[in-house]
Amino acid sequence: MRLSLVLVVAALAVPTSLPAQSVRGQLTDSITKAPLAGAFLTLVDERGVEKARTITNNAGEFLLTSPAAGAYRLRSKRIGFRPYVSTPLTLTAGGTISYSAAVDPIPIALAEIVVQGERQCDVEAGASVAAVWDEVHEALAAVSWTSRDPAYWYAVTRFARETGPGGRPRGPDSTWRDDGYRLIPVKSAPPEQLEREGFVVVDQDGWTYHGPDADELISDAFLRTHCFETKPGRGETEGLLGLAFTPARDRRLPDITGTLWIDQGTAMLHHLDFTYVRLPQEVVAPRAGGRIEFMRVPSGAWIVRDWVIRMPRAQMRQRPMAMGTEVVVVGFQEVGGNVLEIKTRSGTIVYRSESASEALAATPTNAPLPAPATISSAPAPAPASAPAAASVAPATAPGTTPARAVGLARNRNSNVIEGAEIEASTANDAYALVQDARPTWLHSRGIISIRDPDAGVVQVYLNGNPFGDVNKLREIQRLEIRELRFFGAADAQLRYGVGHAGGVIEVSTGAVAPTGGEPIAEPSPASNSNVLKAEEFEESTAIDLMALVQEFRPTWLHSRGVTSIRDQSAGQLRVYLNGVSAGDVNQLREIRVSDVKELRFLPAAQAHARYGVGHEGGVIEVLTK
Repeated sequence: MRLSLVLVVAALAVPTSLPAQSVRGQLTDSITKAPLAGAFLTLVDERGVEKARTITNNAGEFLLTSPAAGAYRLRSKRIGFRPYVSTPLTLTAGGTISYSAAVDPIPIALAEIVVQGERQCDVEAGASVAAVWDEVHEALAAVSWTSRDPAYWYAVTRFARETGPGGRPRGPDSTWRDDGYRLIPVKSAPPEQLEREGFVVVDQDGWTYHGPDADELISDAFLRTHCFETKPGRGETEGLLGLAFTPARDRRLPDITGTLWIDQGTAMLHHLDFTYVRLPQEVVAPRAGGRIEFMRVPSGAWIVRDWVIRMPRAQMRQRPMAMGTEVVVVGFQEVGGNVLEIKTRSGTIVYRSESASEALAATPTNAPLPAPATISSAPAPAPASAPAAASVAPATAPGTTPARAVGLARNRNSNVIEGAEIEASTANDAYALVQDARPTWLHSRGIISIRDPDAGVVQVYLNGNPFGDVNKLREIQRLEIRELRFFGAADAQLRYGVGHAGGVIEVSTGAVAPTGGEPIAEPSPASNSNVLKAEEFEESTAIDLMALVQEFRPTWLHSRGVTSIRDQSAGQLRVYLNGVSAGDVNQLREIRVSDVKELRFLPAAQAHARYGVGHEGGVIEVLTK
């Protein structure tokens, strides 16, 4: 059995400076006149396609930037209420308009829905299916958006266990802690790939099981290949309303069937139960599948709280009386995780499980991954394999040690560079640091695959996200680094999947668990070239921030060059206004100096760690008064 990780390629692109067009404003309740804080808001084009999404702040304020000029509408959908849709708005290239709206709080009566309707292969065809789907879609879209906004610190316990065919454990669970900011809590393969290949993929190394993530469930590909019907909750799902889905009749690939459960009173998404069907080689395993539980945090964002996936282990056995062979399920491997605690960047606890105190003290952080299990009886039809770590567990797992590394002294571990060793180095960047301390990490493994010439290339992962080849190490400053780890071919493919036979260098930058008060990695105000505070520019005659930065920190505006062939904005310098994406550096011209108390510059590694893939050009953070 192998653990296969889906490779999410961060393609490199030619940056182009395009004018941004935005709409800013405020949402309020039409009855109470109170601001609608934590409300999701989308910008949709003339065909109703979502082009941008954000969440309102505590004052109900928002800023949305469209990818191109044109006619758009604002759509706000609060779960449990009818959606608000604005009149058409015209956004001109480089312009910003103001638009505020008072939203009528009209509740949706889900309790009146007839929940045993006809099976629909078009979610908009049946009234009951359409009503439930609207609530489910909004929650899943919020989960997807939140996963790309690393504003929360997670303390997570992950686990792996072996069970018999009936679910009885075989030996103790393997558990370990995995803490940090999560960019993608649950990640599957791209929807088009799942439509083309199915949810269980067979290759020469075994079977790979893909779990469904939010992007997959709301994708056009998933809607094209599945039919839906509403169903009532019974037993443990009493009080819940289910939206069940099954593969379309003409679909023959391995797939999933399942039910998305929402609260019938509040319309809040509760959990997803799913089962793998049409398994290869006609394997029958009704328990193969999993569960993903969702939760809305006080800010209005949605997260994945708990998850588990069960993958069958099968063997080929001789039938009695020499009647040939048959495939028999002999057990399951279960992998999953539980969120113990969630904090904001300022250290505010937004969620804590009942068992958090005991678990946080008892479970070791970044403990070893369990060694891959091996099926001893041959020929097995296919060792089961977990979907990408991202398919069943939060991405970004820096510092996790393979099982075989247990017991090595940390200060003598040839696969780790950390702490005092980093501080003592005179290197400027991560590449020079590795050259000095672990030069063998950079050795080429040669061409190991005719079909994939890059299979033997050493790859770099920054805070759990693909960052490129070893040359990207030159972009990470030594002072930003908390730890580096090297994974050889076997461990890299166990952790990140096929295509990593050249090995992986993991880089963890200096984020630590928030403890309250100041944001993480707050730069020192004294002589900090990456911070510009009001007291430094109070005598300036600059009117807007572009002029101010040109006067005091002109190096912030330097181009970072070509960083992606496929993403034309990957190397572009981005601007964030009070934590909300505002666009490229041209947005600085629209912000008055008199409104600002502080600016901060985040170079590539810090911007990548804080805001995720696509910020390799750096970020200028603007904090207003």
